[in-house]
This record gives sequence, C-alpha cells and structure tokens, in this order.
Amino acid sequence: MLKKGFLTTVAALSLMATAAIPARAEVTFMYPEWIAALVEPGIANFEKESGETVKGIKLPGQGYDQRIALDLSAGTAADVNVMDSFMVSELAAAGYLEPIGPLAEKWDQYQYYLPGLLEVASYQGQVYALPTDTDVRMLWYDKSNFEKAGITVPWEPKTWADILDAAQKLKDAGVQYPFQLPAGTKQAEAATMQGVYMALLGADVPEGDRNRLLNRETNQWIGDSPALRRTFDLYHQVYVDKKLNPADLNYATDIGAAVRQSLADDKLGILASGSWEDACLWDCNTPPSREERDAQVGWTPWPGSGEPGAKTTTNISGGWTIGINSKATDKDLAFKLVTAIFDEANFKAWTLSTHRMAVRTDISESPEYMADPFLAKATALAADTTGRDTIPGYQTVSALIQQATSDILDGVSVDEVVQNYHDALVDEFGADKVITYE
Repeated sequence: MLKKGFLTTVAALSLMATAAIPARAEVTFMYPEWIAALVEPGIANFEKESGETVKGIKLPGQGYDQRIALDLSAGTAADVNVMDSFMVSELAAAGYLEPIGPLAEKWDQYQYYLPGLLEVASYQGQVYALPTDTDVRMLWYDKSNFEKAGITVPWEPKTWADILDAAQKLKDAGVQYPFQLPAGTKQAEAATMQGVYMALLGADVPEGDRNRLLNRETNQWIGDSPALRRTFDLYHQVYVDKKLNPADLNYATDIGAAVRQSLADDKLGILASGSWEDACLWDCNTPPSREERDAQVGWTPWPGSGEPGAKTTTNISGGWTIGINSKATDKDLAFKLVTAIFDEANFKAWTLSTHRMAVRTDISESPEYMADPFLAKATALAADTTGRDTIPGYQTVSALIQQATSDILDGVSVDEVVQNYHDALVDEFGADKVITYE
C-alpha cells in the first residue's frame, strides 16, 4: 500500500473521484493538459490504425499527482496514465501498475531508451513506465530586470551568497519578485525538486550522502544534517530574514501560470526551475520563438553553497512517464496505444517542438536535436546529475519537506523546522530508519 502520510491527503476525495470518472471505453487514458501535444496526435494515430476508440481524460496540471494516486488506489483509474516518475516505485510497490518490460520487449523502438531513465521508472529491477522526457534544473533570470539592477549578463553565480546579492539588488531596483524559490505545500513536488533538493545537493560535501534526504547505502532517511540546516536557512533568508521575495506566488490558484505571467510581465528577477521553461515561458503547448526567449531570459546552473568541499554546481533530474494500470482489461491493447504515442515520428516532433530533453538515442543523436542550441547545452548538464530517492516512502518524505518550507514561509525558525521534520520522520518510519549527521 502507499504510505499513510501520502494517502491521507487525498482519501477524502475518493467518492467524488469515483463519480467523476466517465464510463469506460475500450481503452481509457488520463493525462494532464500540458502534454496534450504529445498525447492527442498519438491517440488519433492509434484510433486510425486500430479501429479502436480511446476515451481521453484531460485534466489540469494542478493537483494531477494526487488525482493519479487516488484513482489507482480507489480502482477507478484509466487503463493508461501519465504520471510523474517519482511516483512509479511507490505505485508499483502497491501493485497498481503493470510491468511494462515484458510488453515492450518485442517493440523495435524500445532499444533506444536510455537505460538510466528506464531505471528511474523501475521498481525491483522491472520497468513499469516509459519516460516522456527528462530534465535538468537551473536558475532562470530576466535580462531586462538584471540590466535595471545593474547586474552583469550573462550571470554566473558561484555561491549562494552571489544569488542572495543579486536578489537584493533586484529588490532595491523595484523588481516585484526578486528570487522565486518554490516553497510550500501547494507547490508540491516543485518545492522539493526545484528548490530544496537543488540547494541540498550543494550544501555540504557529497560523501556519505550527507547532502541528500536518504542515505542510499542504509536506506535511512536523514532527519538532521548540516546540509538540511543550510538549505532551510537559505529559504529563511529569502522569505523571512532578508525578505527577498513575497510568498504569494507559492499560493496562487495556478502557480505555473502565475509564475510564467510574472516572468512575461517583467515582474520576476530569478526563478528556480528547470529545462522545461525553455518551452513554457509563456505557454507549454505553443512555445515562444527562440528569438523571443533569448531576448528576455537567460539561465545559469545552480551553484553550490560555497562551503569547503561542496559541489560547485548541482543538478537533479526527473521527468514524466506513461504507464499501464494493472487492472486494465486489455493490457496488450493498452500497450499498443502507448507505442502509438511514443512512435518515433510523433515523439520526435513533440520533443523538438517543445524543446524538451530527449530520453531516446534515436532522437537525442539526431541532427535536428543537436541543432537546437538550448538542448545541446542543457543536455550537457545531465552528465553530472542525480535522481530522487525513488523508493517507497519518498512521497511521504517529500510531503514533509514541502511542509517544512511552508513553515518557513510562516516564519518558523530553522531549529524548529528541523526538529519537526526529524520527529515526523521518526513517527512515520520508526527511529531505526532515521539518522542524524553532525
């Protein structure tokens, strides 16, 4: 089963979700609206070639992760589902997903998937979903606001102090949102990945997993460490001590839309986000031209904290996937729909048009892909990246991290935030599964 700490956030919605799912067609498919440009042409091709009908269930991106977990646990999920890669191991462990490896072995395009990205979508050695894209994370910045603040472009911060210094200059220049660092429970996984983990990886020396949430050798969650304290202190400086950013974007009705609108309106200085922003600065399905993007924004790798022995830059990668419900009536037909979506022509066209990082060598090694200057440069960052601690229990830990950042937004001290986080881990997993680094 999924961890109780995660399920309690969605269990109360089960009756509503059951009523909301439409009558099942021969194949049903649920996906967030931002990926429609990949999914819908694939569905059309599948219907044309197979003569079968697909019932598509397109939902807003906000709250989509919770909806997937709820539907699968309630037995009301679609046959085929798009899901964030961080969910795969826990959903697979709960028995909600069908192993996709045996179905894919006879598909001639399966050979092109990068093994490391298939591993992200695996559990106990079996692949349970196919990745749609991968990503790297970085700091984006508005060039016109940097000019107004007197900050040299291209911007290349070497430490966290450089980021805070730039944010202060942006604040002094009247920029409304000097440094949008994702925080709070409504930001969900964005708070964990785009904010906390990117800082955490460069907060301390990397030996012994001192700068992670999990000690991967012992499978113990890290309840207190210098890296955690430095990371939470960075949040405290941004939102409390130095007041370098208002918190309201973290509570917006549609956070992604609000952040991107602020960037489009030149109200934002620095944004902690990822490679997908190259396509999504204004609209994920209708990206701005290369000239428009390059004129308004630049990007730079996340620097380390500047502490002795810490990494100079950091990165962590994730991505989205498509998997098959273990309760799907016709799993072979469901997989044929998956292959129609991932057929090279459709998959490559979407990857290139939305400027996303490729997960297959037949696309990443193509001349068209390498000709994109952003993809060519950003893909190089993946050479020194890592992934989340995707073992059962991660979703609960991520939710606790999000709560910790929410507490900081409310002004709670770093000491209290760390103590609350540590105690919540012990309560959830037991004292023997939680360690402290001095």
